Amino acid sequence: MKRLILGALLGAVCAVSGAFAQGAPANAPAASGRPANIEELNGVQWLFVQVADSISVTDKTITLKGVAPQVIMFADRPERITGDASTATFIKIWNEGKDSFQKDPPNATLSVTVNGEPNLSVIELSNPVLSGDTLTYDYKLLSEDKPLSGTNASLFIDWWHYHRWWGPGPGRWGGGGCWRGPYGGLHCRW
Repeated sequence: MKRLILGALLGAVCAVSGAFAQGAPANAPAASGRPANIEELNGVQWLFVQVADSISVTDKTITLKGVAPQVIMFADRPERITGDASTATFIKIWNEGKDSFQKDPPNATLSVTVNGEPNLSVIELSNPVLSGDTLTYDYKLLSEDKPLSGTNASLFIDWWHYHRWWGPGPGRWGGGGCWRGPYGGLHCRW
């Protein structure tokens, strides 16, 4: 069962990462980066994926080493949307907003390779600290399987609800924006 879940999660990451690997299209919006209809983003429930070369685990913390410089984002409600944000920006907004991760810590599934075998655990994340390409979280165990130190770490972070973070000027995440791709799908970059 664990291998089936791992396969499905890794398949989702590959599909999403392939969708934006080519970068912004030539017809991406200008400097403000706002979508033509900002209401399209109301109600979006973002899911996030962070990957790293390896992970170290203690009883209270997980430390991602060689963490990727960007976080993959995707949503399927109210429509399918892909996106990406810098890891630094993702950590910066952790405490912002009425529904911040600091106020309501997210659940996450951690997938890591240990001695050539996949290991999955479900945890709650809090207090992220980024230093270079090393990212440390405090965690609380939510499953029977404890997280283990290993390689090829993928952290699948539960949803965050979009609440009109596009005020005057650049988006709350420091610029970027959303645009429709050639097949009508919405992609966001911060």
